[in-house]
Amino acid sequence: MRKLMIAATAGSLLAGTAVAAEGSADEIATLRQQVQALLQRVEQLEAAAAAQATPPAAMKRQVAEIQQVNDAQTDQLASALAAVRDADWARKLRWKGDLRYRHEQFDIEGTTSDRVRHRIRARFGFDAKISDTLTAGLQLATGEISDPRSSNATLDDASRRKDVALDLAFISWKAFDGGVVTVGKQKQPWFKAGNSLFWDGDVNPEGVALSWSGKGGGFVNAWGFWLEESSSRADSNLLGAQAGYAFGGGLRLAAGYWDYGAVQRQPVLNFADAPAGNSTFSAGSNCLGAGTTRCYLHDYNIVVLDAEWAGKVGSLPLALFAGWLKNLDADSLDTGYNAGFLLGKASAPGSWEFGALYQDVEKDAQFGALLDSDFAGGLTQGRGVQLQGAWAPVRNMTVKATMFLNERLYDTASEVDYKRLQLDLNYRF
Repeated sequence: MRKLMIAATAGSLLAGTAVAAEGSADEIATLRQQVQALLQRVEQLEAAAAAQATPPAAMKRQVAEIQQVNDAQTDQLASALAAVRDADWARKLRWKGDLRYRHEQFDIEGTTSDRVRHRIRARFGFDAKISDTLTAGLQLATGEISDPRSSNATLDDASRRKDVALDLAFISWKAFDGGVVTVGKQKQPWFKAGNSLFWDGDVNPEGVALSWSGKGGGFVNAWGFWLEESSSRADSNLLGAQAGYAFGGGLRLAAGYWDYGAVQRQPVLNFADAPAGNSTFSAGSNCLGAGTTRCYLHDYNIVVLDAEWAGKVGSLPLALFAGWLKNLDADSLDTGYNAGFLLGKASAPGSWEFGALYQDVEKDAQFGALLDSDFAGGLTQGRGVQLQGAWAPVRNMTVKATMFLNERLYDTASEVDYKRLQLDLNYRF
């Protein structure tokens, strides 16, 4: 009976160690050999005991000692297995983060002096593999709570502590072959050509998205996001879809439709710099009658076309890209376009990159809440050039310079030249 109990215990433990990680393989193998040796010794003792009616006291002591050693090694096996399981859980987490220190200065026509400021951006989070089909993500970031288009914190206010807020919180499910459904506060699900500034990269929309990539190169993205929830009027939202194809030779084309619901003749959304250049009118609290509430004049149903080619010039990577957008519900000032390139890639130590972009976005071509917040000061009715260059002195660090040479509110009485320089130190970990 004792033999059966010991064998069953050791067998179950040995079977459990089959799922152990490779890092504990040597330890588990040694423990297995010790248990096997103990089992053989017990068999020998039991055989000797069976040959005698009354086993001698010395044999009893030996059996007791072996049982004691077996219990201790059983505990060791259980502890090793628990440690392996804990390590396996830790390996399912992928930690990530970055820190940026920025020097920024402005030269804006009509202002009495140039503005200079320093800013920091810190982001930290993880992705957790829950199962083969489920992944969860969480990220915290600095930034002003009221500004969805920036995660920067300005160095000011007598060294007051900086705000940190929830930047990402999502779950992704591989629902079918090539298809992923993501819910929560997430990265933008649509394809964006090159360094297009039609969208601010810091905006992380909130809601549900579906992405599908076919084996032949086709892809489809669809989304439904909340913009503002209200108990007294319709909820503002964003619905849309995008379809594209990745051709051989590095060419990728995409067409999409962004439909902003419950925006026209509704109060301007509550975010920093709102309405970011879009047309408005003043009315009562429900955008009816007379009053001082700012309300959106137009709806925003926007068609966007993107094109990108990625290849090489010699040993250097090269990307060429262009984009076009049009708001189908504005009577005028409803179109935007951009084009640019990026040569090289600042990643490995000593590598570098250089890029340029020209962009023109009319007043109601794009919904201001998503437009890049740096180009032309984050306002529509802006056009001009963005130049950028970066160098990687060591692994996981880049030094970057970006220059904006723009015309802000062009073709209006408020037109000004807008220049903005950014010098960045970026660290990834």
